[in-house]
Amino acid sequence: MANMATAWKDVPRRLLTITIGVPVIILLLRRTITSWLFFQGAHVLCLVEWRSLLPPTNYDDTDKDAQDKSNANLVEINNRLHQALLAKDDKSSSLISKCIFYTFCIYSVLITIIPTSTLPLVLLSFGVVIRFIPHLPVYQSTQISSQSNISSYCMEMQHYQFGIIYLSIGFHYILSICKVGGWIHIRILLFIVWMSDTGALILGRLMTKKVKKDDDDGASKSDENRDKFVSFLKSISPGKTVPGLLGAIITGPLSALVYQISLPSSSSVLECDTCSSTTQQLLQYYYNPITQKIILGLLLSLAGIIGDLAESSVKRMSNKKDSGGLLPGHGGIVDRFDSLFVAGVVYYYWVLA
Repeated sequence: MANMATAWKDVPRRLLTITIGVPVIILLLRRTITSWLFFQGAHVLCLVEWRSLLPPTNYDDTDKDAQDKSNANLVEINNRLHQALLAKDDKSSSLISKCIFYTFCIYSVLITIIPTSTLPLVLLSFGVVIRFIPHLPVYQSTQISSQSNISSYCMEMQHYQFGIIYLSIGFHYILSICKVGGWIHIRILLFIVWMSDTGALILGRLMTKKVKKDDDDGASKSDENRDKFVSFLKSISPGKTVPGLLGAIITGPLSALVYQISLPSSSSVLECDTCSSTTQQLLQYYYNPITQKIILGLLLSLAGIIGDLAESSVKRMSNKKDSGGLLPGHGGIVDRFDSLFVAGVVYYYWVLA
């Protein structure tokens, strides 16, 4: 009972954040300009949080048990390591780190406002620019040849390159949905993805105790693949469970079914004169509104899971539990938007493109 109470202790803070945040979000998303400002504001906050998720270069994973015991210790250890990383660099090295971060921010904002067709060119230029930054004349006094500095630069560049692909492109497509689809489509995306997150949270916490009991009763060889998958999840985040994933996969399609969604029709396909009767029947099933809602909910749930796992991996590498503390009970802004970064891309191409 004590473990169950501990698992749900953050619910009051979550409910408080939802009670205040949801009406504000609904109000802001009703107009194009306010929705753009809302998502760009969230984008800027995510950029700041992303810098705090830089992995420490002298990270040692030998004490994994101590890492999993206390979230407070995780934050404290990460802060010490991050301070040590900054302290060991000289002035030029610190300037390089700042320059890479500011370049990341500029390109990230640029990516959210450029046409989608120009994304490859901008991404290529970003990779080239941050690769050349340590070699600029103003920074050449830094001891780049030292192994510690090389590791630090490479880790920072890798971190920000993934941030551009994951975070910046994610916001590009979220803002594109606002521009192309407007209030109707952005609310569909937010509702399905965030309901899927809620289903994962609830079912994951409810079923964790039962799953542990079943595991204690003994496992057969048929459970070997499941154990490998669970080990994969735990290596990304100790809090991830198979029931939680199932909760997300179930809740997504159910949310799409209960929500009033008007998807694009395909009457021209259904009126195919050259198709056989069997093909036409299959097309009718496929383009049935209920089928389309289930498929959309399932795709967004799976995309949300991938986005959440990607951010969990970043936090794992940086030895942090949350990306920030701005949203009580939820963590940081990146924690709240992580599922949307991949789901937004899927929704754009599945529904609007």
